[in-house]
Amino acid sequence: MTIPTAFAFFDFDDTLAKGDSILPYLIYCIRQGIAPRSQLFKAACGFIGWKLNPKRASAAKQATLSYIRGRTLDEMDEIARSFFREVQTQRFFEQGTAELWKLRQQGVKIVVVSASADVYMRVLPEFLPVDAVLSTTCMVKDGCYTGAVGPNCKGKEKPRRIAQWLAEQSLSIDKARSSGYGDSPSDAPMLLLTSSPTLVNPKKKLSRKIPDGRIVRWR
Repeated sequence: MTIPTAFAFFDFDDTLAKGDSILPYLIYCIRQGIAPRSQLFKAACGFIGWKLNPKRASAAKQATLSYIRGRTLDEMDEIARSFFREVQTQRFFEQGTAELWKLRQQGVKIVVVSASADVYMRVLPEFLPVDAVLSTTCMVKDGCYTGAVGPNCKGKEKPRRIAQWLAEQSLSIDKARSSGYGDSPSDAPMLLLTSSPTLVNPKKKLSRKIPDGRIVRWR
């Protein structure tokens, strides 16, 4: 038996924080000596491949993050914490952070569901009041990253990951009391799991997909 629960599902990039996060993370790792400068070329090639074929999103992330192969979870968690402290927290939308705290006070369970890589997203609950993070998985074996990357947590993959996580937690969505937040049309499948979709600085395609959604402008 599952427990109906009020949730708030949030995208991350351009919803809670300005812009894409993987490139700033890569640049930070280069500056810290964790990744070689040549990694930018690999990332660019991966990005071009993804633009030519959207199905190659996971391959693009794998190319961008190949330098984490063989590095331990603990080592990369420390890098992720430093990245958030020194870079990413400056990119948080103030209104988004305030919304998180308001929902937390209301007893809503907050889950961030993001295409960003979990090599850094896994430490997000240390910096924002969120209960769980579901993101693109960087594979681990024996406590070290293998360099492989799982399915891109975007579009229809978001509801699939949410359903998997809910089953593991023996929870279900109380749709009437739940809300979703996103900026992109690829967030629509997640937002429509709830009765209160909120469009954050929305792209036009998202506004067309969910014309009755609440629109907010966060800076």
